[in-house]
Amino acid sequence: SRRLKRSISNQPPSTMRTPALLSALLALPSGQAFVPVPSSNVSFRPQSVELEMGRSVDDIARNAMAAVALGLAVFISPLVASAGDSGAEVAGNAKITTGGASTLQSGRTIAITRGVNLDRSDFGGQNLKGVAFQQSIVRDSNFKGTNLYGSSFFDATVDGSNFEGADLTLANIEMAQFSRANLKNAILKEMYVSGATLFEGVKDIEGSDWTDTMLRKDQQKYLCAHPTAKGTNPTTGVDTRESLMCLD
Repeated sequence: SRRLKRSISNQPPSTMRTPALLSALLALPSGQAFVPVPSSNVSFRPQSVELEMGRSVDDIARNAMAAVALGLAVFISPLVASAGDSGAEVAGNAKITTGGASTLQSGRTIAITRGVNLDRSDFGGQNLKGVAFQQSIVRDSNFKGTNLYGSSFFDATVDGSNFEGADLTLANIEMAQFSRANLKNAILKEMYVSGATLFEGVKDIEGSDWTDTMLRKDQQKYLCAHPTAKGTNPTTGVDTRESLMCLD
C-alpha cells in the first residue's frame, strides 16, 4: 500500500488533470460529447476538436448572413414597389377619375379621394354627389356649377378653389380651410361646420345661401362683415345676409 500511495503521488500534474479536462469537454458546439475514461486509455486529438468547432462557427456565420439578407430584402422591397407606383399623389392618379364607390351615388361609381393631392384639378359641372375629399389638398381647383350634395371636405384644404354656383348642401366641411375660395352663388345649406373650419381670406360670398348652416360666432361675424356679403342666390332665391343671420 505504501508503494501504491507513492506511485500515485509521483504522477505528473498533467496526467492527474486529464479526467477533469475531459469532463469539461462533455458537450461541444458540434453536438457530440466525449465520455470520460481512465487517463491511460485516452487518445486526445486537438485537431478533431478544432475541426468540429470550426464547422460550428461556419454554420453560425452562414445563418447570420442569411438573416441579414432576409432583413435587407424585407426592408428594400417596399421601397422598390413604391418607386414604380406614384399612387394617388396627383390628380391624374386619383381614383375619382377612374371610378370607385360613393354612398350617395345611386347606381353610379365615383371614388373616395381621401388624402389625395388634387391641386389645380377641374371638376367643373360634374355630379360629385356624396364624394369624399377628406383630408385632401384641393387648392386652386374648379368646382364651378358642380353638384357636391352630401360631399365631404373634412380637414381638406381648398384654398383658392372656385365653388361658384356649386351645391354643397349637407356637405361636411369640418376643419376645412377656404382661404381665397370663391363661394359666389354657391348653395351652402345645412353644412356640417366645426369650430376649426376657417373662412378667413375667402374671396367672394355674394349670392351664397347659408340657410341652416350653424357657424361659429366669430366666423359668422367675419362673413357678415365681408364686402361681398350681399345679393340673392339665383337658384334658391334666398338673401345672403339673411341666410347668414347678419344683424343689420
